[in-house]
Amino acid sequence: MVRRGLRGAVPPSARPRSGRHTCPHESAHGPLVNPSRSPAPPPARPLPAGAHVVLVRFGSLGDVVKCTALPRLIKARFPDCRLTMVTAEAFAELIRDNPHIDRAIGFERREGLRGLLALGRRLRAEGVHLVVDVHQSLRSRVLRWTLRAPAVGYTKRTWQRLLLIRFRINTYRPPRGKEEDFLAALAPWGVTDDGAGTELFTGRVARAPAFRERLGPELARIEAWRAQGLPVVGVAPVAAWELKRWPLAHFRTLMEAYVARTGGGLLVFGGPRDADAHALAAGLGGHALSLVGRTSLLESAHLASLCDTVVANDTGMTHLSEAAGVDVVALFGPTSRELGYYPTRPGSAVVERPLPCRPCTRMGEGRCTHPLPRACLVTITPDEVLARVLERLGPRRAKAARAPGAGGAP
Repeated sequence: MVRRGLRGAVPPSARPRSGRHTCPHESAHGPLVNPSRSPAPPPARPLPAGAHVVLVRFGSLGDVVKCTALPRLIKARFPDCRLTMVTAEAFAELIRDNPHIDRAIGFERREGLRGLLALGRRLRAEGVHLVVDVHQSLRSRVLRWTLRAPAVGYTKRTWQRLLLIRFRINTYRPPRGKEEDFLAALAPWGVTDDGAGTELFTGRVARAPAFRERLGPELARIEAWRAQGLPVVGVAPVAAWELKRWPLAHFRTLMEAYVARTGGGLLVFGGPRDADAHALAAGLGGHALSLVGRTSLLESAHLASLCDTVVANDTGMTHLSEAAGVDVVALFGPTSRELGYYPTRPGSAVVERPLPCRPCTRMGEGRCTHPLPRACLVTITPDEVLARVLERLGPRRAKAARAPGAGGAP
């Protein structure tokens, strides 16, 4: 039978056995694809006018931030759709001011299964045309089942991760970020990347009288540093897991060297339980401000946006800073690029050690088996990190070096 659709195709029985091509598009092993006649991609799936789309990602912090580009991209493809996003109440503040989200819903874990089913029934009563599940957890699957609407989930690549961490078999070719994984789920609907990255909207928080009153002295100090042409660097020496923490002594050495070189200011970020991080700000002659335990997630993002760069462990502050538009210097130890949480801004940098035991954990859980505990982090020197910081300061660094009597309290 003659193959159709390729110019010059001949019956298989008429092909020479020598392997010589009979035409530019034919080989001894069958027809080659003519680039000018490549199959067209399938048409993008439509949604009805005014469709209700429900986007689901309960946690964790880094993942919620990583999917903040999706509302913008969905609305770019379906401008008249109604977009509801469901997340954990702890992270709801990050999406409530997003202009691309018509309704943000924060779900409290303590509401349990009964509350989850009730939420699903309420949304189903409004009519749902598409559920985008970029969590793929038990909770998100229960919600999907309750909504009884067409749904799409993202590929978690669990087996690839298991092979890499347990057996050192790397099948990530090439590695890609979580943002790309999330977006790939929506490719059949024609949702494409615009290159603008993740985003957070902090304007309302920045203007809030309560915020400006509570942190008035700190905001005044930052403005004074800026007025003097001094750089401002954020430092986040915290992480939920011990394995992911660069030593505090290294952070302290880095901060002292940075002040000595630039005379600039430092903002130290951390949560209510990070008392050790708070202590880092002491003894630096008014060059460091501790914000540890004093700000919400969105307030932290706004304050990060006032920095020239942020130095952080592989933790949520890295992603908050990038979404706020700031390049980061990220310190990666037991995790790696393949797991999907690398910084994505072109100006960001990662400092790491190419040890054969990396990655050894998914999130930082477990224990280190290297003869030198946490060798992947403790061998990263403050001088290396300082060099990356200075690269990102650019003209502000040069101006600071020339400023007489730079630094200190205004």
